[in-house]
Amino acid sequence: MRACGVPFEPLDAGEIMRRWPQFRLTDDIHGLYQAESGIAPAARCNAAHIRMARAHGATLREHTPVLALRAVDGEIQVATAAATYRCRKLVVAADAWTNRALAHFGTKLPLTVTQEQVTYFAMPRLDDFAPERFPIWIWMDEPSFYGFPVYGEAGTKAGQDVGGQEVSAETRTFEPDPAAQQRLEDFLRRYIPGALGPIIYTKTCLYTLTPDRDFVLDSLPEQPDVLVALGATHGFKFASLFGKILRVLAIDGATECDISAFKIDRPILLEERPAQSFLI
Repeated sequence: MRACGVPFEPLDAGEIMRRWPQFRLTDDIHGLYQAESGIAPAARCNAAHIRMARAHGATLREHTPVLALRAVDGEIQVATAAATYRCRKLVVAADAWTNRALAHFGTKLPLTVTQEQVTYFAMPRLDDFAPERFPIWIWMDEPSFYGFPVYGEAGTKAGQDVGGQEVSAETRTFEPDPAAQQRLEDFLRRYIPGALGPIIYTKTCLYTLTPDRDFVLDSLPEQPDVLVALGATHGFKFASLFGKILRVLAIDGATECDISAFKIDRPILLEERPAQSFLI
């Protein structure tokens, strides 16, 4: 934040609890407060992107698995169960299915896919956790947790970051993990006890992680007409920017944005057993 000129406040435990008495902290804990935050509702944002894409002439083929990808006569051929398409440029933004798509070009990234979950709690004092009285929070430690004020449901939302079991897109389930649930509840009971209450529901999702937990925004070195986009679990918030960058790369072949850190052949992605660092 200092490097980018983003204002923030360092806070000790006492000041955190003075501003937000919902926290129960010891003196060795400190925090950073950044006022210009917000919540981007995923369903509404995705719907807006879809609506705008269609308005600009995009055709969306939902529930259409890709069966094969290959280079043919200077173009890329995309075969599905319904039809076969040819294009000059292909963007692969397949998240947990990325390696399945890239396998058609002989490429595999060292990705880890985990099944994660978040839980909404119907805590007894709803007003204490209204957005104007309680912040979005991230507990930057190992293990790491995060949570939200009351928004979208009649309760708080919280989860552990990278606390789930390793799975694949095919083996994942939609069943909550009791051990992960217990870790989350133990954390909240210790540090934010008022955020606990009867469970409204727990929802699972997939994380697709690069070893350094950084983006991939690049073309395949051996197939430059194929672009790859991977958000490494935090890409949703950058979806609009990703789309802009990929559009320019596909049409012009270059972008003014510095995406050198997100190359698909950066050293850690070429290692056979790269060290993993998932804590942002």
